Amino acid sequence: MPSKKSILYIIPVSADRQRIERINTWLNEFKEPDTEVDVICLENGPEHLTYHLFEHVAIDRILEKLLTLEKKYDAIVVACFYDPGARELRELMDAPVVFPAEACMHVAAMLGHRFSIIVAKRKCIPRMLDNAKTYGLESRLASMRSIDIPVVEVRASPEAIKERILQECRRAVEDDLAEVIVMGCTAFERICQDLQKELGIPVVDPVVVTFKVAELLATLKIKLGLAHSRTYLGELELGYGFSELDHLLKLR
Repeated sequence: MPSKKSILYIIPVSADRQRIERINTWLNEFKEPDTEVDVICLENGPEHLTYHLFEHVAIDRILEKLLTLEKKYDAIVVACFYDPGARELRELMDAPVVFPAEACMHVAAMLGHRFSIIVAKRKCIPRMLDNAKTYGLESRLASMRSIDIPVVEVRASPEAIKERILQECRRAVEDDLAEVIVMGCTAFERICQDLQKELGIPVVDPVVVTFKVAELLATLKIKLGLAHSRTYLGELELGYGFSELDHLLKLR
């Protein structure tokens, strides 16, 4: 019998009930039968994470959330393509913590020789390019292209901007020789299948693909004990090792 898996999906900004329910319904369409999904947001978080300062606020709010969790999860998704707090949250949690940029770039690198990332604003590109370098995938990156529309507007009506996204996708394929397209914002909801039909190449959805990677890592943790590298040779701290949780709790 398969082991049940429980996954927490964190929208790392403030979000209304409609968006939370929409994402929850969507993920339940793709989940395995033995997977349970909880979708939450940051009630007191920023509206978006376009700016680095907002990202730091969000990381602090996420830490607060995770430190007070009563339910244990087999994997956690932090749904922002900036991958905010990757190192910090992996030190805190025993369960795998999965982020869209890292997950989607690695999946894209397995689907084609080079991939392009479509982002909302050019302001996002430097940080995301740094992430590609950190993940060792810069050489697989064909380009980053921006539709230059604020994330808040994208989130309000992703279908309305689909033609603008499609235009940049075509340029990435024709001019940059991208073989795979990655949507570089979790606000680009439910448009990837249509784009994939139009383009004839893989289009990686940051919501669904990140969730499915989390589901895989949850299974590997349950079945094989695989999780983030924390310690090696007894007390020696390596990777995401963290031995001062009690001290952290005192600081909160």
